[in-house]
Amino acid sequence: MRRRPRRRLRSAVAVGAALALVAIAPTSTLAAPTRFTGEVTDALRTPVHRLKAPPGDDARVLADLLFVDRERDNTSVRACVRRRDADVRTCFTVVTGAAGSATFTPLRFPRGRYVVHWRVKGRLVASWRFAVV
Repeated sequence: MRRRPRRRLRSAVAVGAALALVAIAPTSTLAAPTRFTGEVTDALRTPVHRLKAPPGDDARVLADLLFVDRERDNTSVRACVRRRDADVRTCFTVVTGAAGSATFTPLRFPRGRYVVHWRVKGRLVASWRFAVV
């Protein structure tokens, strides 16, 4: 009878142990949160990429633009909303509250596809695409 080489067994055990360590590693070490967050949320403050408008040709849906700076308070943020299926853009400036607290800007949107860009000191720090259908 031939015996199996021990190398294969050792390498299989090593691979299994490495996979087990990755599986139990805390998620904070795998992906650290970024300083800035920008999202579009619905009325329940759930992040969404698709909003349903009520029936009617001129119907609009309410959405909140949410921005968070996790490290500093009173951050001046330039937000621009661009309608991707038309040549329409609206920009405004908001100032965050305490570090880590969300700043909400409620806006009404007609049907269309949009992208929101948030800039701090001219640098793009967050963006979010969404559609109103």
